[in-house]
Amino acid sequence: MKLLSVQEVAKILGCGESTVRTNAKKGTFGFRVVKVGSLWKFPSNEVYKYLYGEGWEEHVPEPEMI
Repeated sequence: MKLLSVQEVAKILGCGESTVRTNAKKGTFGFRVVKVGSLWKFPSNEVYKYLYGEGWEEHVPEPEMI
């Protein structure tokens, strides 16, 4: 499983990095959030599933897949 950074999640979701950090702190995302030291990390498969649903593999370019 690949862990995504705040910057990567912001780009995928089409929002700002501060929005990602705020939602991570509040726990309002529909996927797991992991804090590693001072960094927020997000499981790529859960981010894509949240965005695209069960068939998320069809929407993600090959290099970004797990």
